[in-house]
Amino acid sequence: MAAVPHVAPLVALSAWIPIGLFLFYRYPVRIAILTTFIGGWAVLPTANFAPSDDSFPYWILSVCLPAAHFVTKATTTGMTVLAGVLIFDTKALRRFRLSLWDLPMSLWCAVPLLSGLANHAAYAGALRDGLRGALYQFLAWGVPYLMGRLYFDDNASLRLAAKAFVIAGLCYVPICLVEFFTGPQLYAHVYGYQPYRWLGAQRYVGFRPIGFLEDGNQLGIWMATSALLATGLWKQGQSRRVLGLPIGWAAATLLFITLLCQSNGSIILLLCLLPFVLAGSTAFRRRFVAVLAVMILCFAGLRLANVVSLRWIVDHNRAARGVASILTRIGRESFSWRLKQDEEHVRTALTKPFLGSGLWYWWKDGSQRPWGLWLLAFGMFGGVGLLALESLQIAPVVGAVWGAGPREESPNNDPLNSREDANSGLRPALGAVILLAAIDNLLNSGMILPLVLLIGGMSVWRSGRSKIEADAGG
Repeated sequence: MAAVPHVAPLVALSAWIPIGLFLFYRYPVRIAILTTFIGGWAVLPTANFAPSDDSFPYWILSVCLPAAHFVTKATTTGMTVLAGVLIFDTKALRRFRLSLWDLPMSLWCAVPLLSGLANHAAYAGALRDGLRGALYQFLAWGVPYLMGRLYFDDNASLRLAAKAFVIAGLCYVPICLVEFFTGPQLYAHVYGYQPYRWLGAQRYVGFRPIGFLEDGNQLGIWMATSALLATGLWKQGQSRRVLGLPIGWAAATLLFITLLCQSNGSIILLLCLLPFVLAGSTAFRRRFVAVLAVMILCFAGLRLANVVSLRWIVDHNRAARGVASILTRIGRESFSWRLKQDEEHVRTALTKPFLGSGLWYWWKDGSQRPWGLWLLAFGMFGGVGLLALESLQIAPVVGAVWGAGPREESPNNDPLNSREDANSGLRPALGAVILLAAIDNLLNSGMILPLVLLIGGMSVWRSGRSKIEADAGG
């Protein structure tokens, strides 16, 4: 029987541009934006990777950072949405006004160029790479953030975005079930080479799915994100059904599938963040965010200062040795391995602490590479880039939790708005998924970039209620 030909990744990525523009032509702008970003992340190939026989091609980075490939699902979806808005809703861009909340994203998009300029004398290609990196960051991060600022900056539109993520999670349920039994096969059958297809695929029971995402860890975060948002919609009590399924059943299904995916980090984070979504106490949420924000900043700070050495702790602490021994016996030493990789490269990154090396392969002289997004960003763009990244992820959550609840001013005393004001709407769930990504980025580099839509919307969360032209999933 002849083998089924694959769809060339560049063909699929190129085809997404006219598909996205048709969506802008046919549907309301918000629906087109959500479908292009979330749908593109769900089904497009990551990039046009050169096949390798290496079982662990560590040199292939996540597409959330500018690296060897410029044409990726991140830049393709960003370019498509930007073109769609320029063609079909140009007036929306004239509404945009910079604010202090936009400083982290502005700096995050500019820092590749700043780093390139700072390193131009030392590296001949750094300036060119800086310009290329700045454009990449703008398309991959800046465009979804800008769309969030323009179109998803109030309760109704953010609720629509949350439902879109839930729908995406539900659509992935059949993929997860199939690959749980067969292994990660779908990407290879459709697009060919997937660099991290079998890395950590065999689990306690069955296999860890990947679908069309970058690796099994990212799929775990994808499903956990959908589960947290579905739980938030259920608790809010204003979205009764998604895709015809009662929202409570949708949340339960997504929680179960997240467990079935057996991505340990996403499961632990999901269980830790569920109380944040379900809790009714504002004081508890504020303490919770404060603790997590301090933990994230301390983790990066202590690691950069070389104050905490994993190997030293394991060698000198009996409890740490016991935990390491248990993880080794059950075949789950990936956590300690990630920390060890970061530890080995901290000294290299610190040689250029302010604006970094300006090179995505700054770790090339070491063995393998760092695994956490935070250290990869620090090595590329220095402390300026790391500060921008962490501020971008943490500041909107802090603002949402500490800010006053959404005060809807409805001229008709709409009871829907009054109830949303009392329950703070989706603030806990939206904050939880951003925290989920921020914590995961301490150990993994695969940021799900459609989440930047939520970050943009949360950065300037207006209390006013906009007119939403269409809903998602009932």
